[in-house]
Amino acid sequence: MRTTFLDWYQRMGRLGLRLLCLHLLWLAWTLRGGILLGTFPATAALYGVLRDDARHAARHPEEPPALTGLRARFGELWRREFGAANRLGAALACCWAILVLDRQVVERLDLGALGPVMAGGLTVAGVWLGLLTALAWPLQSHFDEGARALLRRALILTVARPATAALAGVGVGVLLCVYYLVPGLVPVFGLAAPAALTTAVLWRSGVLAARDAPVALAAAETPRLRRQAVSD
Repeated sequence: MRTTFLDWYQRMGRLGLRLLCLHLLWLAWTLRGGILLGTFPATAALYGVLRDDARHAARHPEEPPALTGLRARFGELWRREFGAANRLGAALACCWAILVLDRQVVERLDLGALGPVMAGGLTVAGVWLGLLTALAWPLQSHFDEGARALLRRALILTVARPATAALAGVGVGVLLCVYYLVPGLVPVFGLAAPAALTTAVLWRSGVLAARDAPVALAAAETPRLRRQAVSD
């Protein structure tokens, strides 16, 4: 019993340290890109490293990923995904801007009985868009496709695997609530914790496993997986 507790304690400690390092790298490379051009590539690099970690854990479950080379790998992914990540981020930002604008219009105009209906519809759309945003980035780290194809995959995932998508969304929501209640966790783990959670959910459910990806996400085409960066 004591050994099991110590193993669990050490695993949690290593996980916390890795998430802290990833968060600091995300901040550093976001600033390196001038925030505006660095945020989305840093996010893609974060999910790319978490993808490497998931593959490593699947092949070597008893061997934790090493911190050695983490900075170099993060920088490599940041540079490689710079254009693709900014295109995906711009597409998501446009969707959010349209949703926020529609919300403001509905709140300011007197639409009568139609107002509450439209407000409720926009709320549902906001939740769905938030879920698509949470799913798009782990998919982007796994599939070598453009922004439109990735958003389509995220949309298909919410329909074809609603339980998996809901679990990822609820998990992120719970983490955001924890961040709200304990603000001190934000500068420690930042985006790294929600990213790790969504990545873990999609990998454990088999959505991102190479053998399951064509069934789960592609109804009529074979997905183009990114080149594996970790040796088998």
